[in-house]
Amino acid sequence: MIISRPLNAIVADASTPYSGALQEKWYLKLNDPLQPRALWLEWDLLTSKNGFKRTADIWAIFFEREPQQEVKKTALRQSLDIQAFSRGQGDCIQMGSCRLENHSTRGKISSKGQTIEWDLSFKSIRSSTFNLVPESLSKLGLSKHLTLTPYEDLLFAGKVEVNGEAFEFKSARGMLGRSLTPKNWHSWVWGHCNLFRNEKNEPADFIFEGITTRSQLGPWVLPQFSAFYFRYEGKDYLFNRLRQALYMKSNATLNDWIFQADTGDLSFRGHIKAEHKDFAGLTLEDTNGSLLYSANSKLSDLKVLVYRRGKLEATFNSNGNAAFEVVSRQKNPYVPLLI
Repeated sequence: MIISRPLNAIVADASTPYSGALQEKWYLKLNDPLQPRALWLEWDLLTSKNGFKRTADIWAIFFEREPQQEVKKTALRQSLDIQAFSRGQGDCIQMGSCRLENHSTRGKISSKGQTIEWDLSFKSIRSSTFNLVPESLSKLGLSKHLTLTPYEDLLFAGKVEVNGEAFEFKSARGMLGRSLTPKNWHSWVWGHCNLFRNEKNEPADFIFEGITTRSQLGPWVLPQFSAFYFRYEGKDYLFNRLRQALYMKSNATLNDWIFQADTGDLSFRGHIKAEHKDFAGLTLEDTNGSLLYSANSKLSDLKVLVYRRGKLEATFNSNGNAAFEVVSRQKNPYVPLLI
């Protein structure tokens, strides 16, 4: 089914006024099911708190695991004035030559002698949507974040060219996300995967997305909050309510993350990990001018165990096809910064 809902409808107010502190992002990722390759794209609008900085950034990161070697990472960012951003007809957004439309994206980024160019089409496999920030937090005025995944399961096809080398993607699996915030969280870990195999090593209809965040109130860093999404046996399981947060478990280090979410008789228990050398190190800027540091991997390993009434019912593995990002206010000493 081709995506029928317009991209602009992802946000309730499609005509966002760019005044005051604001960061707005559209991002997508895709993994080749046959080769250890992945692409991350992001359109990022930033208006600083003092109003002096108003930029439109396009990010592109290409990951490729070479045989018997570590992951090769090509990470580029192109910064433009915010006037280079436009919302066009046909439900599209554009920054310079980089365009995201209702069911396709194309663009080219060149920086420091390197180039990433892409021309991709995509369609929705199923209409699963997940809001990573509970609506109750917004209603209570406890969060000004909008972070959601309107399309958890997309199918991509097309070409990506990295420094003159062409890569063809056929039936690549991915997702599309969206965020809007006056200020970023203090720190967070995030993961997504829709390429799993079951105990028989057969392709499995299973999807995972999760996030654990910490907010900051004045000088205080608040306790962490988690939200998780699982698609299991044709049903969506959403864990994004305040009362659910009391029962979820989440423990992350610099390069792995163990989590658990329970509902009724079911318990989802996962472990995502990556080697430090497989991350792309990125420098992010917040709306108040402070910096965050991202360790970004799109070729991580993920295992999710599903228990029913305490008994193991199913096992799902993704070897090298999971997205995993660790963001904090301190640099990871083991991950060199590429940007």
